[in-house]
Amino acid sequence: MARGKNSLLHHPAIGVNADTAPQTAIQNGNPTETMVTIRNGPSYDSKSPSRWLRYLPQLISIFFVVAVSFYGGMLLGMHLNVNDSAHSTETSAASTTEDIDKRVEREVQRRMKLAMPTSESDGKKTGNKKKDKAKQSHRFPDTVKKFATGIALVSKNDFLANFDYGIPKPPSKREHESDPGKDDVLILYGGDSALPNTQNKDTAMYINDSEPQPPHFSAQEATANCGGLNVIFTDTHDGLDQCLAIVGNYESYHIQRWLRIDTHRSDAKLDLQKPLAPVGRGLQTNGMDKFSAPEDSHMMQNQELLRTYFDQLDETTQILKPMAGSCAGEDNTVIVMVCNTGQSDLLINFVCSADSRGFGDIVREKVLLFATDQGMLDIALGLGMKAFYNEKIFEKMPEKEAGRYGDKAFTQMMYAKVVSVQLINALGHDVLFQDVDLVWYKNPLPFFHDKSNPLYDFDMFFQDDGARSLRYAPYSANTGFYYVRNNLKTKFLFRALLYQGDMVLSMTSHQQALAALLDEHSSLTGLRVKTLSGVDFPGGYHYHRKKEIEFMKDIVTGKHVPFLMHMSWTTNKDNKLLFLKQMGLWYVNEKCESGGGVDEAKNLSGGAKLDSACCSVQPLISCHFRDKPSIIPCDDSKMIDAKGKPFW
Repeated sequence: MARGKNSLLHHPAIGVNADTAPQTAIQNGNPTETMVTIRNGPSYDSKSPSRWLRYLPQLISIFFVVAVSFYGGMLLGMHLNVNDSAHSTETSAASTTEDIDKRVEREVQRRMKLAMPTSESDGKKTGNKKKDKAKQSHRFPDTVKKFATGIALVSKNDFLANFDYGIPKPPSKREHESDPGKDDVLILYGGDSALPNTQNKDTAMYINDSEPQPPHFSAQEATANCGGLNVIFTDTHDGLDQCLAIVGNYESYHIQRWLRIDTHRSDAKLDLQKPLAPVGRGLQTNGMDKFSAPEDSHMMQNQELLRTYFDQLDETTQILKPMAGSCAGEDNTVIVMVCNTGQSDLLINFVCSADSRGFGDIVREKVLLFATDQGMLDIALGLGMKAFYNEKIFEKMPEKEAGRYGDKAFTQMMYAKVVSVQLINALGHDVLFQDVDLVWYKNPLPFFHDKSNPLYDFDMFFQDDGARSLRYAPYSANTGFYYVRNNLKTKFLFRALLYQGDMVLSMTSHQQALAALLDEHSSLTGLRVKTLSGVDFPGGYHYHRKKEIEFMKDIVTGKHVPFLMHMSWTTNKDNKLLFLKQMGLWYVNEKCESGGGVDEAKNLSGGAKLDSACCSVQPLISCHFRDKPSIIPCDDSKMIDAKGKPFW
């Protein structure tokens, strides 16, 4: 104690001065040892008992003083603490909680400092890579290191630009636009050596307090050391709370799908109380299965169709080979179209519009029409087109147009479209297949023939249908306009589609069947399929969707010129004509509508052509619905949609 020390130094029983003062070593404010040196002359005999006895009273006094000072100090301190405590009881009661909080906070801060790196390794690298990594926490445990050692993020737009598998973005999204909640691609690394060469690559493997999120790389950086890259496209439907499981196992190139639904009932719907059960890709949460297996009746019907096909194959090939060769020309491309009398006015319109826009000669040179009845053959020949018709093959095909999407007439025509493309493809030609309900703004063939086009290496190109339902996944390929390069992969694909005609018949459309095979063959043989941008190849989705109104206005005002307009997504042919008329895309005189072209074709004489009787040089514009896109305002027309709004 300070008081004890001072009393000791000045005790009258000890005659001391600066040379005889006790020397006390102080550590942390406490006396640790007191050494007293008493000098009486130049020397002394330390072994003489009389000398020590002489100083015995002083030593006893020192001990007594030290003891009194120590215990006196203790009593005084306790007294002061009691007084202070009593004095401050009333004033400190209100601040007790605050003092405790401060002390807790100080203790927390102290412990946090202890937990932080010391000055030896204060968060900086020591230069020893093994030690540096040992101090960090792995993002993934060793139990998944064979397929998840590290993780990174890449912008989806950047990723798809570098690794274009042909699958489209949402139809309302342009290539550069954001897709909220799906703007980034998640990449998992299956080994240390697969990690990128970037300076911050360790953050892909280890959790960094300053940067807890996975690192963000460019597509090229992220994949620079990937010897292989497996890409999974996923989305949710109907608000389903979806989970993804990646299993390190014998590799599969298909998604194994599980759903909480009773698979033993055909009318069952999603039920969160049910256990997860394995299901097919076409089963929806409402219980409808878009990919149920064909019935035996479909199989028998397809056998009959295939029997006819093979019975007539040699004769058909002999007729088609020179016709296809004359259409193919130097670029080896044949434009294939299929039509019956019921839809003949749409075909006539395609030819008339091509004449008006300056590429009628290309159409007559490149198009090979598969006519499914005699009346359609007469019209095609009257227009100066090349046409094929075999009564034995098409004897059961309907002459009238389909009443609606998916009816019997529609399904039979779909089968004819499968056969026609397969035959020309098998003969060794590229094929541009297109429906008759479209109009060209520009000749699309150079787009597919241009070797400098970044998309040139794809095997097949499809217009984007716009639908994102399960049955069209993943390409949403519209089979009303597509281009096929001739190679072994595409030949194999169309043979498979032909042989699976029961699938076409059961689904009432070859579009759904072909969509499933595109996905399978892209995985199986590496077939490269590209869904084209709706900006350059728009269709019914763009025409009918309100979110595309401004885009459609750009088209009708000439601000944007696409390659074509395909009037898909339309219930029946009557409405197709009305929409084309108010879009300024109709060029057929009224007498040639609704099959009238057949009579006009029969009345031709002296080498006259049908286009002179049926075609108008200028578009025949008329208004019908004010809530649909039109080249002129149609304010006085009715609305066709229940909640429609005027286009203009």
